Amino acid sequence: GGLTAGATALAPLPELSTSPGSGPAVRPSGEVISTGFAALDAILGQGGLPRQLTAVFRGAGTSGKTTLALRTIAEAQAQGAIAAWLDGSRSLDPLEAMARGVDLRWLIVLRPHDPTEGFWLAGSLLAGRTVDLLVVDLPPRLGAAHEPLLRRLAAHARRLGVRLILLAPPDAGSLQGALAEVAGLRLE
Repeated sequence: GGLTAGATALAPLPELSTSPGSGPAVRPSGEVISTGFAALDAILGQGGLPRQLTAVFRGAGTSGKTTLALRTIAEAQAQGAIAAWLDGSRSLDPLEAMARGVDLRWLIVLRPHDPTEGFWLAGSLLAGRTVDLLVVDLPPRLGAAHEPLLRRLAAHARRLGVRLILLAPPDAGSLQGALAEVAGLRLE
C-alpha cells in the first residue's frame, strides 16, 4: 500500500487485493460511502452517502443517530478518508467510537467553546481541504443567529465535495428551516 497526501496529514490507503482470480486491484472511488448498515444503504439506492451530500440525522438520545454517524466515519476511513467531528453537544465518547470501528488516529475532534467558534473551526477545516467527511453534532439549543453559519457551512462543504452529516436534536427550534434547506437527505 501507499499513502494519500492530504492537506495536513497522510492517511493509509486500504489494502487492495492483487491475488489471482480476485480481479483487478481498484482503489475505491470515494463517490459513495457506505453507512455501515447494508439495509440502509439499499434503501438509499446508491449504496450509501454520495459525495457533496448534506445529510441530517435527527432524533432523541439513544435513537441511533450517533451510531449511524460513527459507522459512516469508519466506512469512510476504510476508504482512506480523514473525518472530523464537531462535538457541539459535548457527547462524543471515544470508546464508543472505537467500538463502532472508528480509527481515532484519523479523526479530528473539535470541542469549541461556543457554537459560533465551532462553525468557524469547521469552516476552516473545509477551506483547508483537510477532511473528506465532517460530522456536526449540534447542541440542543441554537439561536436564529446560527442559521446563516449553518447554511454557509453546508454550501461550503457542497462546493468542495465534502460529505456533511448534521446530528440534530428532535426539536431543532429556530434551525428547522435551515436544516430543511441544506439537507439532501433527512433521516429521523
